[in-house]
Amino acid sequence: MSRRLMIGIITATAVVCSPPIGAQGEPISALEESYLQKAAERHQAEVALGQLALQRALSDRVKQYGARMIQDHQRAIEEVQKLIRKEGELSMPHQEIQRKLSQLSGKDFDKAYMSFMVQDHGKDLSQLEHRASTVTDPRVQHWMADALRIFKDHLNEATAIAVAMGINAKSEPIVQDSTSQ
Repeated sequence: MSRRLMIGIITATAVVCSPPIGAQGEPISALEESYLQKAAERHQAEVALGQLALQRALSDRVKQYGARMIQDHQRAIEEVQKLIRKEGELSMPHQEIQRKLSQLSGKDFDKAYMSFMVQDHGKDLSQLEHRASTVTDPRVQHWMADALRIFKDHLNEATAIAVAMGINAKSEPIVQDSTSQ
């Protein structure tokens, strides 16, 4: 076996087997990695639902909100992946939400999507605020501070859109979301 091939195998093995690291090379704790992995899953769900909003919404304001969800949550996914070097996928409850929303269009979609966005961002914000108080890694604290600001902004915008459309966002969600971040 050539020396180059051997070095390549050793390097690849070290990258695959090494713990998640942040930008400065220090390992992220298992608890913080878990928080970030769950956050990445939720961000991917927001991107997928934002794409549905672009395709199925009637209201231009709902479509613009969906486009913002895509942009902001894709950026958040990239930031999380830099911290933990992993890619997530949609959880089963988020797949179910996406399936149900994909069966709607027009005003029905607008109502269900915006109602879910208010409820989901409210729940995410609450969970993120709680977890932000438990992390110790400064990189994760910085990421969470940014995420809190963005989630508050998303919740405020979703609530304003829902109110303007006459949507009671406190009603039952289109599907029970049993995920927790």
